[in-house]
Amino acid sequence: MAEHSGNGEFEMNELPTGHYHGIEVESETNELPSGNAHAQAHEDHRPRHPHGTGTYSFVMRVNRPAANFSENVAHPPATIDPQQDRARPRVLYMGYDPADNLDPLNWLRGRKYLFLATICFMSFLTDFLSGYGVPMMLPQSQEWGVSLIDVTRSLTGNTFTQGLGSVLTIPFAQRYGVLPVMFWCTSMTLMFTILCAVSPNWIGSIAIRVLQGFFSSAPQVLGLTIIQEMFIFEEHARMIGIWGWSVLIGPYFGPFMGSFILKALTWRQAWWVAVGLVAFGLLLVILILEETGYDRVNRFNNPLHPGGYFEDKVFTLSGMMGYEAGGRKKFFQAVHDIWLVFRQPQFVLLFIYHGTTYMWTVGLNGTLISYLVPTVSKGGYGFDTVGLGLIYFAPIVAIILGELFGHFFNEALQNRSIRRNQGIFKPEDRLWGLYHASPLMTLGLILVGFSLERHWHWSVVAVTWGLFVFAAMTSTVVISAYVLDCFPEQSAITAALLNFSRVFFGFLAPIFQKTWSNKVGADWSFTTQGFICLLALLLVITVQRFGKNWRTKGEMGPSMIMLQHGATAR
Repeated sequence: MAEHSGNGEFEMNELPTGHYHGIEVESETNELPSGNAHAQAHEDHRPRHPHGTGTYSFVMRVNRPAANFSENVAHPPATIDPQQDRARPRVLYMGYDPADNLDPLNWLRGRKYLFLATICFMSFLTDFLSGYGVPMMLPQSQEWGVSLIDVTRSLTGNTFTQGLGSVLTIPFAQRYGVLPVMFWCTSMTLMFTILCAVSPNWIGSIAIRVLQGFFSSAPQVLGLTIIQEMFIFEEHARMIGIWGWSVLIGPYFGPFMGSFILKALTWRQAWWVAVGLVAFGLLLVILILEETGYDRVNRFNNPLHPGGYFEDKVFTLSGMMGYEAGGRKKFFQAVHDIWLVFRQPQFVLLFIYHGTTYMWTVGLNGTLISYLVPTVSKGGYGFDTVGLGLIYFAPIVAIILGELFGHFFNEALQNRSIRRNQGIFKPEDRLWGLYHASPLMTLGLILVGFSLERHWHWSVVAVTWGLFVFAAMTSTVVISAYVLDCFPEQSAITAALLNFSRVFFGFLAPIFQKTWSNKVGADWSFTTQGFICLLALLLVITVQRFGKNWRTKGEMGPSMIMLQHGATAR
């Protein structure tokens, strides 16, 4: 166990999963918890790595400082003998039973990957549908006799309600389960996508797109929860990375694909293509997905499934399973948890930073068409639908490069922090990754503005736009990793709030960005936006300075994270 020496130090010998004076052990242990009678009664079936003989990394999170506790570790956990470590049984989750086929951790690998592919496709559709309507704005403005700026308001409303829908998804999912929320939200998304194809006028199109965005946001929030329920701790980063690509590419792949489809079809016919994609996604949700929420500590909280396939599908998809499950949070309790996370100072400051820097990404995605489509004589570039689609290839490439860079750079920062602090990882060390992202965002926005105002070659617009998107994506990786370190038990809430930050501030940008540029010029308006990104770095400096104290005083996250043998090898 963990022995307290009296001088504020802890000697790390054996730490079974559980709580010891405020210390929560979440990963590898060296012996079974004494309270786990079920596992002790089946000693030959003690939990081991569900998918092989690999070694778990030891992670100890100190939720609140115990009496006389300090960050001085007399014997860092990295000193454990690897040969002895491999011979010991491993417990990753309290109450985990490797023989329980109902536990999502024990599902077959192929089944898990099929689930992952489904949630990735559904998460991709969220922002894909939002961006898919961008190239259709030009023929819509011509058909309805309204300005291009007025037509872009449908994108603005769609973007804003995505954030609102993602936050409201959390209490319903925690009460009734992720599967019924996915089913009902996807069904409503299909209905409103059909209405997009038959919308009679400009006002009707805006209303339909607003409701479409509200219901389509659920997969991007629930995807993280599903991954955490199905995959073991060591696999989370890799699976979240795969899922993250589908989320980030969606808003740019939508205009890219829509532009080429408009070359052969009308804008109404093009929306029927999107209807087919959403209908296919709904079919995947019905046939493939199952409820992943599972109570391992008290299995009596898990309701029995009906015998037949059809009855079981109705039971889970309708939400009756979650309604009958015990131990679930009440609706207003789940809403209260959202407020508890949001009021934490380290989260609020990064919420503002993320919003005030990422908002220009949404603004550019929605308003760049008004710069590229007009003819050269009117100050534009004269892009047709094919040209408009091809330029969206620039941010797609930038997202891929940003995700690759962010993954390896973020891991390098983590390993460096662990080595320097002798096995203790300080989450604030992740934020060093934002010190290059903000200046790059500033440079990218300034160059985009001057490119548009001085009418530089379109390739310069594409490259500088890609530079800004690259920096914005790397900052997203850093911020997401930090808040998950701070709030490991509220991952879905943090994902929803960060998504709300992006879309709330992004909702504001297209409203004034084009008008602002027309008054002072694109060069000066985008330069001002760039310096806003640079000034926002002051919020990051504040979190780095005081974040440790805020986490220590708070009650929702760890005050430190300690890692054992193998933690820096990944």
